[in-house]
Amino acid sequence: MEPSIYEFPDIFRRVHMERPHEIGDEVRFMRQVWERHRKRPVRRVLDIASGNSPHGQMLAREGIAVVGIDRSPTMIAAGRRASRGAGAMRFYRRAIERFALPEAPFDAAIFMSETFPVMATNAALMSHLRSVGRTLRRGGLYCIDIDRHDGIDLVRRRRLWRKREVRIDGLRVWVREFHRPIAWHQAMHSIYELECTIGFPGGAVRTRDLIPVRYHTPPTIELMARASGMFELVASYADLSLTRPIAQCGGRWMAVLKRV
Repeated sequence: MEPSIYEFPDIFRRVHMERPHEIGDEVRFMRQVWERHRKRPVRRVLDIASGNSPHGQMLAREGIAVVGIDRSPTMIAAGRRASRGAGAMRFYRRAIERFALPEAPFDAAIFMSETFPVMATNAALMSHLRSVGRTLRRGGLYCIDIDRHDGIDLVRRRRLWRKREVRIDGLRVWVREFHRPIAWHQAMHSIYELECTIGFPGGAVRTRDLIPVRYHTPPTIELMARASGMFELVASYADLSLTRPIAQCGGRWMAVLKRV
């Protein structure tokens, strides 16, 4: 069985085309959102699907207590190493669909890296929102980073979408991305297959990940928030901007939910 690219924390962010200063821009924008929608300061943050929690590391260095949850032990170990000296940070290995934590309530939760749509079923989404809601104080904010989804393309067979090469500290990584068939009746945007061949000096390693992508727009998030009984959608922001209309979203948007 081929390993996952997420087993290589120093490589996967570059494969996903993370740009320089992107994490800092996202953290600054979240602070603006918190100031706009929460009366009290945010002192405790839950980072969901945190990976090695680069956002949490920045927040912890600013004096905020951060807890990260992720299903990957490799990512959690990398986060613990990277956060030494960063401040108050803890990590737990948890499934994002359903979890509980031995922690005091949080003021805010974040789900970054645009991976929220991997939860493909209604049951998983409801369970997730209720799990997050139980960790937050009333009035706490949940910020969810989501890719803009264009029209759904129902491919009939596995199809190559894109090929590219990434260079990372002297390593060459060959990336192939595929779309896979989905059934018309599923609430899906696509099934994304990511194949990476990493040219390590001792021999190449091939990774493969299948990533379901559910179709999300502000109205669907608003409906799910209300259905959970835990949240209401209070804002939708396009492209890390407080002023750009959501209709002019260029590539990503942030849903801001408030714990009721």
